[in-house]
Amino acid sequence: MSTPVETLLWDCDGVLQHGRFDWRARLDGAVRPGFARRVFEAELPALRGERPLRDVLEELLHVEGEGGGHVPVTVEDLLDIWEQFDLDPEAVAVLTAVRELGVPCMLATNQQDHRVQHMREVRGYDDLVDGSYYSSEIGAMKPDPAFFEHILEDLDLPPEQVGFVDDLQSNVTAAQSVGIRAVRHDPESGAMGLVKVLTPLVPQLARLRGA
Repeated sequence: MSTPVETLLWDCDGVLQHGRFDWRARLDGAVRPGFARRVFEAELPALRGERPLRDVLEELLHVEGEGGGHVPVTVEDLLDIWEQFDLDPEAVAVLTAVRELGVPCMLATNQQDHRVQHMREVRGYDDLVDGSYYSSEIGAMKPDPAFFEHILEDLDLPPEQVGFVDDLQSNVTAAQSVGIRAVRHDPESGAMGLVKVLTPLVPQLARLRGA
């Protein structure tokens, strides 16, 4: 049996929550091809906590309006897009099961200030987990190893005692580079797939697989 971790870090998008539609197609369709890419590029400073999301979006729309004419979306329209997601109840149930086994669970996720506020005040994430590491509050974002180094320093745990689950291999690889026991979850595998990849980190979860 594998040695259990002392703390488990959780990604959000693709693991605990999922978008309601294809954001890129929606944005490109509403404005023009390539607009979605420019929106997500503009978001990067906000994800690192360097600027508020509203400010970078206002700046983007100003530039887009000057360079390409009328832009039929507002800042409020764009902000609303980041609120269009649903928590995965089965994934949340797995998280709850891990916590009930005595393993603290923390969010470790790339989110800008607007999304952090929404996740905390509207979606109730603070009540679901034991703590949160948001990129905009850390000042670094995945897959930068500095993101994980900050978490390790804050937890004051050896990296081999910390687990992490994410749907992106680049983030898993970055966490592994600093010694964290990171695993990749395929969103298509559902809750049982999540339990399967987490069992080496939390062996007691094997009972949920009927093992």
